[in-house]
Amino acid sequence: MANLSLKNICKVYPGDVTAVSDFSLDIEDKEFIVFVGPSGCGKSTTLRMIAGLEDISSGEIYIDGNLVNDLAPKDRDIAMVFQNYALYPHMTVYDNIAFGLKLRKTPKSEIDVKVRNAAKILDIEHLLDRKPKALSGGQRQRVAMGRAIVRDAKVFLLDEPLSNLDAKLRNQMRAEIAKLHQSLGTTFIYVTHDQTEAMTLGTKIVVMRDGIIQQVASPTEIYNHPSNMFVAGFIGSPQMNFLYGHVVMENETPILKCLDSNMELNKNKATILKDKNYMDQEMIIGVRPEDIRLVDSNLGSSTLKGKIEVIENLGAEVFLHITSEDRNLIIKTTPKEGLSVGSELYFTFNMDKIHIFDKEEQNTIF
Repeated sequence: MANLSLKNICKVYPGDVTAVSDFSLDIEDKEFIVFVGPSGCGKSTTLRMIAGLEDISSGEIYIDGNLVNDLAPKDRDIAMVFQNYALYPHMTVYDNIAFGLKLRKTPKSEIDVKVRNAAKILDIEHLLDRKPKALSGGQRQRVAMGRAIVRDAKVFLLDEPLSNLDAKLRNQMRAEIAKLHQSLGTTFIYVTHDQTEAMTLGTKIVVMRDGIIQQVASPTEIYNHPSNMFVAGFIGSPQMNFLYGHVVMENETPILKCLDSNMELNKNKATILKDKNYMDQEMIIGVRPEDIRLVDSNLGSSTLKGKIEVIENLGAEVFLHITSEDRNLIIKTTPKEGLSVGSELYFTFNMDKIHIFDKEEQNTIF
């Protein structure tokens, strides 16, 4: 198995186009690391540099303490699963899985054992005699993973492997990949732009933007304590609501003024603002849709009022798109009687769960 260390990795393309900038990360043996971010943020480029498919402009990559910058991909002991499956159409499933082993002159008996073992793990034993054109998208992806499994590689690299599948298959294959990681007990590095995949698969998430790491943490830490507004808005579905507000002291009580309402703020959080000189300063307030609670009527100055513009009914839950004081918000709630487009409602924030960001730098205050 393998530890990886990326030290100050940079990738600059001709024309002085920087795809990845000063990327440093230590990956422990058997971790499931997910690189997540919008298209063009440099996550696939980073993965390809680890694989040796892309030259690095500067920096160092170590696998098990060995510098691999100048090693060919075949000598890095990694296995890669691509977005487009990259199967040979004229070969059977068996031969596609066995192809890399045949190139390495592996004995036929050993190839047969490894191919059939991988097929059993992936539940494609009944497909070994078929060709790719006779397979569904999910089956083709299993074949691509089977080809990686037989390598017995130290590191598995997966580049958006589920992006070509429909929603139902993606959910199914997500579970399969999680089980595969557990059964193989090796290091996985997974690239996706889908934050749901990142949250459900990764033991650690690397959020990227414009080639720069924004935050590295566990899914829980990323969700509950995002480092800045970008991370807070990217992770979570629907995304976090952002509003302007400021905190003042009234009769020795800290009050958050936001959307024409007065909400009492936790005194410990108020102390943080005071110590950092944010009192009476305009800031950005972040509230996740599930941390907004509907109430039956106006309960006072801490209650907010809104008008429903759109209702997304997902069955067990409902997303309400509302306007309040000319600001747009999303509320995540359960189905309730009386919710209709155009109707008014009252709501409050869970003040223990709000986030506050610096207006200019957009970094997290708390």
